[in-house]
Amino acid sequence: MRIAIMTDMEGVAGVVNFKDWIFPESKYYEQGKALLTEEVNAAIRGFFDAGATECFVIDGHGHGAIDVSLLDERALYSRGWGIYHEFGLSEGWDAIAWVGQHAKSGTKLSHLTHTGDPKVLEVRINGISVGEYGQCLFIAGAYGTPVIFASGERAFCEEARELAPFVHTAETKYGVTLDDGRDCSSEEYWEHNLGAVHVHPNVARARIYEGAKAALEEYIADPGKFEPICPEPPFIRECWVRASADKPAHKDTRRHDSDILKMFAAKPEILNEGEYSLPD
Repeated sequence: MRIAIMTDMEGVAGVVNFKDWIFPESKYYEQGKALLTEEVNAAIRGFFDAGATECFVIDGHGHGAIDVSLLDERALYSRGWGIYHEFGLSEGWDAIAWVGQHAKSGTKLSHLTHTGDPKVLEVRINGISVGEYGQCLFIAGAYGTPVIFASGERAFCEEARELAPFVHTAETKYGVTLDDGRDCSSEEYWEHNLGAVHVHPNVARARIYEGAKAALEEYIADPGKFEPICPEPPFIRECWVRASADKPAHKDTRRHDSDILKMFAAKPEILNEGEYSLPD
């Protein structure tokens, strides 16, 4: 049983803000990497105890966030696939999981919320609102790989279950920002979702271990419950972008008739610039 594990940093218990934690120059960057890696290790232990034979860790944070010296030695480490690549998922993994993930841009009561970049207001694929998780979920689905487990902040866990109701989840913290920040500029949104209540890292790891173990046990017992998720072609990705100091708000669209990966790589069509209304 071969499991791919997609990772990010902003959904980890104890990672408090962008400035001090997620960049190589951040004062707590190495500590943040260690916190994420131990959450990943907890998932790996859960998967192996449930019957996994291989775990393939995909370092999905922008600057990288796995400390390979701390990573469970049974795992494979993967980095450098590039944005919207296939992440090695074409190699035939039985299932995929997420660790350390945050919710999509515009989510209320979430923490360090964004979709790739704070400038992104909303992304929809074939009309479905998605964040980083949803976009990669569809790529995995295109290769026939179902999601079984996802951990991170509470709002992300809710988002994960909305797209895949059968997925097992484990909460590490919850955001306290009440509004969605829709009217923020890119610069303002960077500072918008900083408030959160965290569980202790040991508690987060215990939840992740139990959640991952239960997820794979159920998948082995009833694989038909876990379905790969990807919209039907043709594929259309719409992206609404916030105004920033040097660029007006705008929307761009990418399309492909049959291949979702080629859709992500397609040249964007800039449909309008300046103020616009995001559809409901």
